[in-house]
Amino acid sequence: WPITINTKLAMATVSSAPTASPAVSIRARFDLPEHCNISPERCHQNFDASNTKEARLGLPEGVEPTKPEPGSYAYSGVHDHGPLVPPREGGPLALLIGCTQAAKAASDSLLTEVVEAEKERARGEKKSGRGAGCGDKESKKAKLG
Repeated sequence: WPITINTKLAMATVSSAPTASPAVSIRARFDLPEHCNISPERCHQNFDASNTKEARLGLPEGVEPTKPEPGSYAYSGVHDHGPLVPPREGGPLALLIGCTQAAKAASDSLLTEVVEAEKERARGEKKSGRGAGCGDKESKKAKLG
């Protein structure tokens, strides 16, 4: 009943001219077994400026800088010796972070759906007395002939 999920992430940064802002995108591809019934659009996704917002690099508007808790590596606006200069907002790095966050959210949603579907499938097969699913020896023998 094991399921194998192959994922491939690729980032492309291309610039048409030295002064132009680079185009940033992340392409996520999931190779899933056919029985998962996931649409091809969800298995092959692009995240770029057309469908993703730039991430905010500093603190949200109206949030005061505070010293972080020990072991926290999130941006807090304060260093051991005082306030930090706020990061420059916008640009290709902010877009890349936004694309990464969007790709992670889409990946989490898709893989959660696959795991839940596999659990449901396993419960159904257990109740019907059929094998353990796509990875068991009986189903492999049936496929081989």
